[in-house]
Amino acid sequence: MLELILLDTHLPSSNLPFLFAAFAVSWVVLFGYLFYVNRRQHEVRKEITRLQRLLENNQEEE
Repeated sequence: MLELILLDTHLPSSNLPFLFAAFAVSWVVLFGYLFYVNRRQHEVRKEITRLQRLLENNQEEE
């Protein structure tokens, strides 16, 4: 009976909740990173546009 209990706890299917948790955490981290990169890219584009306008205004003044 003890051998049956030990075999049951070492079956690969007993690790499925941990596998699912790791998979879910990986997706959350990936989407969080993509959200951060997208937000940062938007900020950089706004800064580029602001600098282009500033450069155009300086060229008009000269």
